[in-house]
Amino acid sequence: MRVTDVDVHVVSVPFVHPETWRFGRMWGLTNAIVEVHTEEGITGIGEVPGSPLISLVRDALEATSGWIVGEDPFRISAFLRRASMRGWHHYPYLGNAAAAGIEMALWDICGKALGCPVHQFFGGLDTELVPFYWYIWVEDRTTETARKQAAEGVARGFKTMYIKIGFDLENDLALARAIKDEVGEHIAVRVDANEAWSAFEAVEALRLFEDVGVEFVEQPVNMHDIGGLADLRAKSRVRIGANQSAWLPWQVPEVLARRAADVVVTDPHQLGGLIPFRDAAAQCELAGLPIVKHAFADLGVTTVATAHVLGTLASPPLGHQQFVTILAHDILAEPVEFEDGALRVPTGPGLGIELDHEAIAFYEQVYRDYGEFEGYGPITPASPLPPDLRVPNR
Repeated sequence: MRVTDVDVHVVSVPFVHPETWRFGRMWGLTNAIVEVHTEEGITGIGEVPGSPLISLVRDALEATSGWIVGEDPFRISAFLRRASMRGWHHYPYLGNAAAAGIEMALWDICGKALGCPVHQFFGGLDTELVPFYWYIWVEDRTTETARKQAAEGVARGFKTMYIKIGFDLENDLALARAIKDEVGEHIAVRVDANEAWSAFEAVEALRLFEDVGVEFVEQPVNMHDIGGLADLRAKSRVRIGANQSAWLPWQVPEVLARRAADVVVTDPHQLGGLIPFRDAAAQCELAGLPIVKHAFADLGVTTVATAHVLGTLASPPLGHQQFVTILAHDILAEPVEFEDGALRVPTGPGLGIELDHEAIAFYEQVYRDYGEFEGYGPITPASPLPPDLRVPNR
């Protein structure tokens, strides 16, 4: 069997609520959906986040596609080596994402061809239900809204609450305390600073978070300062998660060796595929640290694909990241459904999911009409989409 073609669909899918982080406000996700076709009529699907710009991602996918067309889709490791050795190792953030999107589709092809789920290639399931967090978007940054949204997450069965911080420290603390007070001791509260503080500022910020009882603070300092992260961890009683500092394959062992974090938060798009993601998980397991799947602007395809690997790990104890609960549509024929805050890993052939092609066409038109959603856009009060835009209902 050989790969005959690779199709790329660019979609702009709105959020039902905007995401506000310290770099700006996002009104939705603009991603690339990948379909890899074979001569036997089997098609695999993958996904690539549109960061930093969808035009760059599309060009990267076009270049990378040439290294799999005409090749055996079962030789996935060989494809990843070709992608690396033909220049992407010099531009890893973009190249890894493109390679990961195609690799995801290749695993889907393998599973469909052999009649088994993707998780079987990674050793089979250790758990059928993979826990995820509840995203508290709190667009107005008030404690009343934070409490209300946290209560909704608990009512839907989620065991981990997540909120962006890194704005005003006093208000960040007030929001985290309000959420913790609302959900109680048995629900985890996680905060993500997104590199907001200098190493000097972070020492005091983490000291103030000690009495809140957060699960961990994600990426408190600059992503390139692994030494500063290690120094901060040595000074702090609050657990630290390394996210941006652990995006690339060589960074994960450095974070572990320098004891720079209590938790590693990373994802297959930054690492370069599900294989490198499983490799990173194995390193974390040896070091005795948990790994959390980072949501690098995921639609439904990536959420489910990564769950196939997460389900093979030894009972992942922490909630993983997701965007599905704030998306207007996950672009899947059967929507992602959480059971008490967890995702049941599909057992059908391949990834066990199919695209909703009507939704794909709709959101391709949204992209053509309104462009891409910026990940680093200004914090504006109004959506760039018209209020009368009708999105497909589930």
